Amino acid sequence: MKPLYLREDTERQRERLAATARHLHRSGWMPGTSGSVSLRSGDAVLITAHDLDKGRMDARDTVLIDPSEGLPLLGETEWPCAETPVHLALHGYLPDCETVVHVRAAGVTTPAAFARGAGHAGPPAAERNLRSGPAGSTPTMLPALPARPDPGRTADEVRAALDGTAAGAPAALLVADTGVFTWGRDLGEALAALDGIEERSRSPLRPGADAPDPAGWTR
Repeated sequence: MKPLYLREDTERQRERLAATARHLHRSGWMPGTSGSVSLRSGDAVLITAHDLDKGRMDARDTVLIDPSEGLPLLGETEWPCAETPVHLALHGYLPDCETVVHVRAAGVTTPAAFARGAGHAGPPAAERNLRSGPAGSTPTMLPALPARPDPGRTADEVRAALDGTAAGAPAALLVADTGVFTWGRDLGEALAALDGIEERSRSPLRPGADAPDPAGWTR
């Protein structure tokens, strides 16, 4: 494994990732052990560890992984979450994608949870960006993943799905029976996309609130 450059503030990133998961758990987006968050950390990706209670998560429940293999870096003591292949596919395919948030709350694992939008041809790769689309548009859909998804195949499926995304679609990917993935150039942007998904839904998915400021989460 070749050496990877890591950010100097990786430990602070671990704390912020854990605080984000706890907040989303309290908000109803990550019940029990469901949900995951990932952040770029230099050449590596910092991601939620596998099968843990998000309400009690702390910095030790995160793991640095090699984005080319999805495996923990030397010295890490945890194993990455089951949704890692989707996280890495999004990080690797979308320009400027620094953060991915995955949630699995009641009503967000099927297309029926979202308002229907007018679908039309997706934008060319040069025009693809991370901005959310207009109200009423729907997230990109992806079929259910196998119990043990193959990283390469998952990456191909994610790329194919995003290539066919309708113009103006939100920065979100709905994976059947898995939940919603949103992304952005930073954590705030990924959470804003998640907030937009709630606004587009047919009914509230969690208690109504203003978009949170992740910088203020400390516990």
